[in-house]
Amino acid sequence: MRTEKKNQTILVVAARGFEEIELTAPVDILRRLGVRVCVAGVGTREVEGAHGLRLTADCFVDDAKEEQWDGIFIPGGPAAWDIKQHATVLQLIQSLHAEGKLVAAICAAPMVLAAAGVVDGRRITCYPAPDVLKAVESAQVEGKQTVTDGNLITGRGPAAALDFGYALGEYLAGEERTALLKREMCYSH
Repeated sequence: MRTEKKNQTILVVAARGFEEIELTAPVDILRRLGVRVCVAGVGTREVEGAHGLRLTADCFVDDAKEEQWDGIFIPGGPAAWDIKQHATVLQLIQSLHAEGKLVAAICAAPMVLAAAGVVDGRRITCYPAPDVLKAVESAQVEGKQTVTDGNLITGRGPAAALDFGYALGEYLAGEERTALLKREMCYSH
């Protein structure tokens, strides 16, 4: 069993067209667990999701590179195609991965991890669209809702948002605290 952790921090990358549930559900879970979450906007702090939800990011992703993070996660949606070309995001992923810290993505966003070169030969899951599968072909893709392979956590799509959030919680806050939160939130899966 993973030991309990305190004062963990995670950077969440938000760009126009992010998949709302894939950002909000994991962020909610992590904040309930006491993880410090910083939502970083790509190019703007006012970010609109794929279905019209607007949020104000805590910071700009370019400013976040000066901070120390215990992990990073990328929500999916149409935003993933833009994020995979953003040099700062790719550098953050590579740096955190090299340090053995958490690197996570859900839905189409594992292709951002592939663009950063961190999924080669690793077990992942992702949205099963042909263009996403082609982008992550260097990985071992599984059809599960959530896959954890060491410091790499991936989720399949919108329906996996809670499972993905809890997997991030187990990694960052510990299994005991996350199990307690699942009970408090009436999660029975």
